[in-house]
Amino acid sequence: MSRNKNLNEKLTEKANEISERLTRPFADALDWVGSLVYAVLFMLALNLFVFRSITVDGPSMNETLQDQDKVITTNFFYTPNYGDIVVLQADKLRNQSTGLYGEPIIKRVIGLEGDTIRFDFDKGEVYRNGELLSEDYIAQPTTLAQYCESGVDYVVPEHCVFVMGDNRNRSRDSRDLPSVGYVDTDLIMGKAFVRVYPFDSIGLL
Repeated sequence: MSRNKNLNEKLTEKANEISERLTRPFADALDWVGSLVYAVLFMLALNLFVFRSITVDGPSMNETLQDQDKVITTNFFYTPNYGDIVVLQADKLRNQSTGLYGEPIIKRVIGLEGDTIRFDFDKGEVYRNGELLSEDYIAQPTTLAQYCESGVDYVVPEHCVFVMGDNRNRSRDSRDLPSVGYVDTDLIMGKAFVRVYPFDSIGLL
């Protein structure tokens, strides 16, 4: 009787061992697939909430950025500051290529809420709170007025920024008061901090 019992136990153990060998590859495969899914979801979350890849469209940021350059932006704990290159949704500006509103544009932050911006378009000068800005990043002096006027104080409203392209005379930006104007900070998608294409121009911004 005990011999039969021992035999049954050995047969059961052997069957369990064979079953484990057969199912282990499938279990390993499921673990691998699960890890891959989590990795993809993590990358999507990073791309959606932390980092974005943006392609520059047009010459408005020359010479800092060129048409079709690719930059990486982040909005992780981001607060706008002077000189930041930001990507924002132009909610009032119709994209000339697609005809759609709300598409991303890239500009530089010139003024924050409460700041007073003043222009002298004859001299190509920009003032913030009465101080002449030293702007070594612009392609040429600011002579294109759009809807702004020389000598007029433009006060940036609460929760907004005043932005301009570095290629001042070929940029549609906050000077175009009806179409862009003061930009609500909620429309800022993030700060551009590195250029990743073209490869010979990779570097921090």
